[in-house]
Amino acid sequence: MPALRHLGLCLALLLPLTAEWPAHSETLPICYNYGCKQRGEAVLGPLDNDQLASLLDQPDAEGERAAVGQAIGLMNQIAARTTPIAADRGGNVQDSGDGSQDCIDHSRNATTYLHYLLEHGWLRFHRVLEPAWRAPWLVDLHYAAVIEDLKDGLRYAVDAWFFDHGHPAVVMPLSDWNKGFSPQ
Repeated sequence: MPALRHLGLCLALLLPLTAEWPAHSETLPICYNYGCKQRGEAVLGPLDNDQLASLLDQPDAEGERAAVGQAIGLMNQIAARTTPIAADRGGNVQDSGDGSQDCIDHSRNATTYLHYLLEHGWLRFHRVLEPAWRAPWLVDLHYAAVIEDLKDGLRYAVDAWFFDHGHPAVVMPLSDWNKGFSPQ
């Protein structure tokens, strides 16, 4: 009996500590520091997933694309809890130091995020493709994640590189993005 009482006391002391642990968290690999030189993990907990599921609960493809842009910004904010990517600034000119991201980092991370959304059943109107690249002026090489509308086959660039950390990504027709689109 004393052993059971001791076990009960130990459990009573540990139980409040478990309340701080996420009930179920998932990790996603991300990269940063230009050309994916550094790697880290984004940790998504149940509340993050609830927020993403709610955001992506859209009635049509157009609404889903708008939500995808917001979800990419949110997932970057989540990833900044465990990595230094909050230091990232729009484009490359204002970047400095650990956590900066170029378009290679952004396109790979966004593609990882999109696969996560798809695997959870939150993308109902699009599929995820490999990142696209463009070089409209020969020296202006740029990459972006890509989704494709399941109904009409139109492809869309998903690009957060243009903006400071955590801002929603641009989601726009890939054909327009390929022509050198820049919101700046």
